[in-house]
Amino acid sequence: MSDQSPWRSPEFWGGVAVALIVKVRTTQQLGAGQVIGTIIVAVGAAWLATEWVAELTNTPKAVAAAILTLTAEGMMRWLLIAVNDPKQAIELWKAWRKPP
Repeated sequence: MSDQSPWRSPEFWGGVAVALIVKVRTTQQLGAGQVIGTIIVAVGAAWLATEWVAELTNTPKAVAAAILTLTAEGMMRWLLIAVNDPKQAIELWKAWRKPP
């Protein structure tokens, strides 16, 4: 069940686009270069691993692409925050590690 086109299916791009729009519009804005960097990383992750995640989770490719896009974008955003303000990154890490 692989995409026949090297450019992927419209469903793949729909999942990626929706995930990016939601993520970029609902989180703290970074600089233009940083936003472009997070988008490139997110699309790259979705491009490389969508089929694997879809098979692993038994989900449609559009859903797998959206999951990968959101995850990769979030990780890249956190990395950029950590580089710009290490104290904020440490505080965020401490908040995540707190037991519920």
